[in-house]
Amino acid sequence: MTFPRDRLTAAASCPAYRAGPHWIAVFAAVFTLPLLFVGGSVTTYRVGLAVPDWPSTFGINMFLYDFWNAPFGVRVEHTHRLYGAAVGLATMGLTAWFLAFEPRRFMKVLGIIALLAVIVQGILGGTRVTQVSTLLAAVHGCTAQAFFGLMVALCVLTGRDWQTPSQPATDAARLRPLGLLMLALVYTQIVLGAWLRHYGTILAMALHAAFALAVFLQAILICDRVRRNRQAVPWLVPSSVCLALAVTLQVVLGLAAFVLLLPLDGMPHAVGFYQAVIRTGHQTNGALLLAASVDFALRALHHLRAAAGEGEAVSPQLAATPFGDGPLHSDLEVVA
Repeated sequence: MTFPRDRLTAAASCPAYRAGPHWIAVFAAVFTLPLLFVGGSVTTYRVGLAVPDWPSTFGINMFLYDFWNAPFGVRVEHTHRLYGAAVGLATMGLTAWFLAFEPRRFMKVLGIIALLAVIVQGILGGTRVTQVSTLLAAVHGCTAQAFFGLMVALCVLTGRDWQTPSQPATDAARLRPLGLLMLALVYTQIVLGAWLRHYGTILAMALHAAFALAVFLQAILICDRVRRNRQAVPWLVPSSVCLALAVTLQVVLGLAAFVLLLPLDGMPHAVGFYQAVIRTGHQTNGALLLAASVDFALRALHHLRAAAGEGEAVSPQLAATPFGDGPLHSDLEVVA
């Protein structure tokens, strides 16, 4: 098997793995996830405008406001604001660490992008209040998920696996494009979910359901291909398992949330505790599904290279079909 000179050079210059940056990135990502649940609860309970001003809270500095004795809606919204500020501080620490100690220039750039993203996210959330804009609320929810996806990407890029020199294998099973397509489908589904949660139209529900099926089938395809080729792509097995678990839980929560919305008569209904947990859990698990998709796509790009035009034969095992044991179509075969 040939190995291009530029890949050998890149592998030789790969910085040694250091636990510090990786665990700081992991902390920032894990710390961000509950913010998505709190923010989702604001939407579920429809209390996004419980506090009418920003950045103050009823004219008081939001860090000094006594929200423990406030009405329920104010407590939920104010908790969201405080947690958002905490995530902003954590992102500042992560960016500072990257700028000071991360040798890779592109990681420094990603750290700056993360800091800018969390600042923009805070401004979006505040402007949504001052402008009383449902559209900005939906955009705020979508960008929150994208920010979490970036945090997960930083975890992968600072991890031991990414910084260990390796020789990419031939991607005869087309797992790289499948992973990127999965990532695109999941984020599109997140956007459709935000549309449904904020506007509640029948069209939004129909498209959300259709894309849910597409995401589920794509996950099945990826997981089955990885399973059949697990000897050739062992690095992708854990990612595919996480993907399968996340998409299965997402379907279960989605169906439960749909049942709780019945009879779909267009009349407003009070949101109970268990209904709120399921609906918000569905939205938050969507972030975990996005995280699994980001992880899979990045690891596939790192460990695999395009099969076509590389001048190598494809092994029968790696060229197994997703639902059978025969060879893949001729466009996946490489002439020796």
